[in-house]
Amino acid sequence: MNNNSISITWLGQGGFLFEANGTRLLVDPFFSDIVEQREGLKRLIDPPLEISELNPNYVFITHDHLDHFDPISLPIIHEKYSEAPIIGPESVIKKAKDLDFSESVLHMVSKNMTYQCGKFEMVITPAYHSDPYSVGCLLKVNDKQIYLSADTTFSDILVKEIKGLALGKIDIILVCINGKLGNMNWSEAVTLVDQLQSEIAIPMHYGMFAENTEDPNLFIHACEKLDITSFELIPGIKRTI
Repeated sequence: MNNNSISITWLGQGGFLFEANGTRLLVDPFFSDIVEQREGLKRLIDPPLEISELNPNYVFITHDHLDHFDPISLPIIHEKYSEAPIIGPESVIKKAKDLDFSESVLHMVSKNMTYQCGKFEMVITPAYHSDPYSVGCLLKVNDKQIYLSADTTFSDILVKEIKGLALGKIDIILVCINGKLGNMNWSEAVTLVDQLQSEIAIPMHYGMFAENTEDPNLFIHACEKLDITSFELIPGIKRTI
């Protein structure tokens, strides 16, 4: 990986491992069967990496839902990487305290805040989801800007807010497309990408549960018609951009 590149590894659902300039930022790792245990929805794919392979410097959890704040896997990650700061909104920090995480590494954030994750500058963005504290983020590193929508519905207000926080070109958007349970659908995701004028658009939050998925090709083909580069990430396979 050259000095100006960023690598992205999709972990399935809304989970990612970002790497740049020696910093590893882990987002929303969902590795357990907790959703099946509590809600009866069986995973369609196994965790693409072992927890021992993650080695994060920072952990960012966007909201307190089982497939984002995994109450089985995240305590294991916290125990193994005990010095890695855990960053999240109020609902996440409250849950982490309830699970007896070390308070010294818990960092609460809210929309419009900026948090430095090693080489990544992370700007916390709004998200409109059933957890009222939900957030997304803009990641700025190596003269590139990545927008991670996290779980959110679409609105013109969201577009306006993201434009205001981005303060310039967004190079890559990672956007939910499943269209259920408080998330935008693939068509709304295309509108978001078009209005934010991203160069690359990558779908996420599909393929984990049969009851809550979408065909990513609908999104990809619509983006291509707008001359926006779009493709699927393969869970567990690092993509350098």
